[in-house]
Amino acid sequence: MEKQIERLREPEPEPDNYDQVLKWTIEQTRRRNEGKVLIKGSDVAWVHSRNSYGKRYITPFDWGNVSAPGWIIAITNQQIIRRGKHTHKGGGRLLYALEGKGRTINNGINLDWEEGDLELLAVTRTENVHQHFNLEPGKPCGMLVLMFWPFMEATANETRQITDSPDWKGERTEELYRPDDFVPQSAHLNGYEIDVDSSPQTLLDDLFLQRNRWRQMMDKARWIVKAKDQTLETNRMGIYRWFVHPSFTDLACRQILFWTHDIPPGSRSGTQKHQGGRIHFVVEGRGYSLIDGKRYDWERHDLFMLPIKAGGVVVQHWNADPEKPAKLAVAEPNWYDILGPDMACGFEQLDDCPEYRNSRK
Repeated sequence: MEKQIERLREPEPEPDNYDQVLKWTIEQTRRRNEGKVLIKGSDVAWVHSRNSYGKRYITPFDWGNVSAPGWIIAITNQQIIRRGKHTHKGGGRLLYALEGKGRTINNGINLDWEEGDLELLAVTRTENVHQHFNLEPGKPCGMLVLMFWPFMEATANETRQITDSPDWKGERTEELYRPDDFVPQSAHLNGYEIDVDSSPQTLLDDLFLQRNRWRQMMDKARWIVKAKDQTLETNRMGIYRWFVHPSFTDLACRQILFWTHDIPPGSRSGTQKHQGGRIHFVVEGRGYSLIDGKRYDWERHDLFMLPIKAGGVVVQHWNADPEKPAKLAVAEPNWYDILGPDMACGFEQLDDCPEYRNSRK
């Protein structure tokens, strides 16, 4: 009997990873183009967590459905004396006081704030043990919390709980709480002393010189930006109060730019082209924004964003109330020193607001 020779089956070709990457980038573009621009505050539920009482507008679970992914945005409101205590490894958060008067104790340091102030949570080598207190119990005390994950991931960010909010009635889940080894020993590791003068001999030493200057700056940096200390400016886009700007070098946290934008009754902003990724939280008032010609109506405690789009987006804001002002809290990643103000689209002013025009007459 002849022995049958079986032909070996040829292996299936390996998938083309390059094509997979192309498909992935196309999908990300589609998601951003189709993602949410406006999130109505009335559609976001108030929830009790083990740390606070608040609303979560954008979480990592929403990034596939929004036009500017990467943000983590929430507001908190407390009438009790304190929130839970937790610790942040990595830092890099902004907290804008929407109402009330409070105190944050961070690593044993008291940081007092009131409505309109901005708290900065710096990037540290170890951790930020962090707790908020209402200094006027029984009265509302709220904050807008802003985080941008790409910066946080680069610093190995992690949050663990220490104590719970008094309002929390759920069970303790042990893995969510701070372990004794939360800060690794390597965080405390120091090298030998490097004394670099103003003319380093190597580019590596130049980096150590910049490190030394950074540490000196951080020793004196502001962790609270008081609204009363920040002047209003009338610029081409509108009436701004800057809290974090690329030119402000004395702040504990600079990776997220932040300002408030006041729009007088019945007035409007200028018109600007921007790469996108900018977040707007409506502190007060009602109005609408034209984003690439599409109208988005907003009111108090709504959140809207500029989509990240090739070629950028064109935006203009309008106050729809003829009697009351509108105020927007605005944030965007500080890409300016890294990618340049033009980004990939061009940073252009297309029209000026009426207040700026009148100030130039």
